[in-house]
Amino acid sequence: MLKPSRRELNKIEKRERIIMASLSLFSEKGLENTSISDIVELSNIGRGTFYNYFNTPKDVFCEILDRLNCEINFEVKQAQAGVTSAYCFLHASFKAYFDLVTSDEMVMFHKNNQNQIRSVSYGSEGILSLVKNMKEDLKRFPEVSFTDDKYFEMFSLIAISSASELLVCLYHNYFEASKEEVSHFLANVFVSGLKNYSNFNTENVVADE
Repeated sequence: MLKPSRRELNKIEKRERIIMASLSLFSEKGLENTSISDIVELSNIGRGTFYNYFNTPKDVFCEILDRLNCEINFEVKQAQAGVTSAYCFLHASFKAYFDLVTSDEMVMFHKNNQNQIRSVSYGSEGILSLVKNMKEDLKRFPEVSFTDDKYFEMFSLIAISSASELLVCLYHNYFEASKEEVSHFLANVFVSGLKNYSNFNTENVVADE
């Protein structure tokens, strides 16, 4: 396999400088308050160089978010390996997510870009892959008794979005809790919901008979 040329390495390095500078700015003051001028100044590149890689700050934002979602997908998948119950599966998933996104920079990134994250995330490949993986993995557990594939997808979307919303609430000081506490709480809430759903379905079947 051929090694990248010096020119290719230089292009990669400049692109990374743009991305890292943008992440710092988005975390500090949000996407809406970040201009191309801010990004080129912090990344120490020319304005024309920026346009070699991106058209707008939002393009960089989408790149950052897609990378983050892919990393979340990988870390969550690793954490889920070998679990034997729905509770352990969900707890491991939530804990892996919170471990990844609770650095100071990531917290501020989420806190200052809530609406943009919501609007971009659900179309990203990383989130779509995370939903697909969770949906299929949930089918392994007898506690999850959905009869229609759409309910697995709905459950997965709610689980993923609730973790993100609680992260923001946590750092807006709605409450004080550790990552472990929040992970345990969410896993228990969803497992209890699964049990109630299963009981509700059973009672309805009996009533129909």
